[in-house]
Amino acid sequence: MKSTTNVLRRMVLAASLLLAMAAAADEYAGDRKFMKLHTPYTVDGRPPLGTYAVSKVEDLALAKQAGMNLVIGGREMLDVETPAGKLLSENGIKVLYHLTHHIYGMPRLGEAVSPDQTTMPLSKRGARALPNPGVVQIEDELIRYEEYTPVALLGCQRGCDGTQPAAHHEGIILFMPEECAEDVESVKDSPNLWGYYVLDDSPGDAISALRAMYRTVWRVDGGAEHHVVCAGYGSPGSLCNFGPGVCDVMLIYWYPISDNGYHRCMISHEVQWMLSAARARVPGIPFFGVYQAFWGEGAGATSPTAHHIREQFEDFAREGASGFVAFAGRIGGSLTGWTESEPLQKAIRDCHQEILSTGGLHVAPQPEKMLRERIQPVGFWQIPRDVAGVPPVWHVIGPFDDTEKAFLEAAFPPEQEVELNAVYQGKSGPVRWIERASHAGVIGLGELYGAQDYTTNAVAYATCTAVSLREHEAMTTVGSDDDIIVWLDGKEVWRHEGTRGLTRDEDSVPVVLGTGSTRILVKVYNRQGMWGFSLRLTDRKGLPLGRVQFFPSTE
Repeated sequence: MKSTTNVLRRMVLAASLLLAMAAAADEYAGDRKFMKLHTPYTVDGRPPLGTYAVSKVEDLALAKQAGMNLVIGGREMLDVETPAGKLLSENGIKVLYHLTHHIYGMPRLGEAVSPDQTTMPLSKRGARALPNPGVVQIEDELIRYEEYTPVALLGCQRGCDGTQPAAHHEGIILFMPEECAEDVESVKDSPNLWGYYVLDDSPGDAISALRAMYRTVWRVDGGAEHHVVCAGYGSPGSLCNFGPGVCDVMLIYWYPISDNGYHRCMISHEVQWMLSAARARVPGIPFFGVYQAFWGEGAGATSPTAHHIREQFEDFAREGASGFVAFAGRIGGSLTGWTESEPLQKAIRDCHQEILSTGGLHVAPQPEKMLRERIQPVGFWQIPRDVAGVPPVWHVIGPFDDTEKAFLEAAFPPEQEVELNAVYQGKSGPVRWIERASHAGVIGLGELYGAQDYTTNAVAYATCTAVSLREHEAMTTVGSDDDIIVWLDGKEVWRHEGTRGLTRDEDSVPVVLGTGSTRILVKVYNRQGMWGFSLRLTDRKGLPLGRVQFFPSTE
């Protein structure tokens, strides 16, 4: 009788608690809208809720208290015999294992190569040494080499193992499939493994290597049943390394708190633009929202608050996120993360509890500015709406070296004549025009060319052609990091001089687009740091121009 009474008492208490939680949720929701997460991938049936940059046992314990079930980490976390691995195993926290070392620090082609070359020139920029002999993969071709030197691969046997010899352009990052396969084979059976993390923003021209890595994971780790492959993207320009066969899930990170204050609509606005480009290539690709949970010198004078954390969760949920990841727990130096802030820990824990109990979040109504700038629907969607006036592909050449620091006055051959078959001397070797896809209107030159020491005081050019059946009174909208000149058919229509970050559509320039073909030529100068530009052509009201096509195209 006593045990029955205790059972009934517990049942009554549980029912009361559930009613109280429901009432609190209703009161909290108010005019908020419930957004259920789209979760094609889960961690033991739960939405992925994770963090970067935790490795100490005490920090992993805080991750568990915060309701996290995923950490991005290394081999020691997969080993259940280590203190970290054991804690993760006992608490149901899985690991997104870094494979990024198979991309970052790898050599890249120093010059374009033909299908029959047996010496492969390498960039003189710093990279780790390769074993002798070895096998590298470039795009779809496997190449066996006899000797590695810092400036070339010697004795190359082209088109190995049934692949075809091919031409390859300069700058491509090399991939070593055998080395990566051994790495995957050694960790794939760990009970702590959830998936692989293959990209952390902008190493340079890595899409060839990323596709080869994905195929390696597929081959070694179970084919269609392989562990999840995730790649991180922190700008539209970084999408130069996104496309079919790169990853299963994107991690998208935008940090709205900077030394200029709190940019309330940044996450919503930029995620929509990035997904517009990404899902045009891979319809419905899911993403995890990576929120700013760090502060310190270089991260902005404004520190994130619990309210900021909640808003970031809501903003990612509003755009259809499939999971959430904190950046960062503890990264040392001048940066401090959420593990050292109890208010941030509580904000994260509260969001996680709501997600785990409901499968989603209650989100506040959109601010007017967010609603006004919206280009895609709220929530998860498969195919993007068209965005007006975006040239889909540009021919791009660079970088050229401004040794005299003449800025926009530093002139190079593409200003005299656009000859798409020409080859010129660039900053560290021959350069030529290469077709580069625009990503929601942005060409990220820093993301494409990589290391900042290679892109400081540098110039690049981009060109495309607009073809119109009639004359248009048009508007060119431009953003740049840093200086920029825009020419239409050789006539300068816009110039900005000075350091700035890339803000899409920052400058608006009325132009007349004539009947027939109009050559657009852009010159972008980088002083230091990030580098790139955006450009769109619309009518004077920002609407699409009727019957205008851009070349080159994606068709």
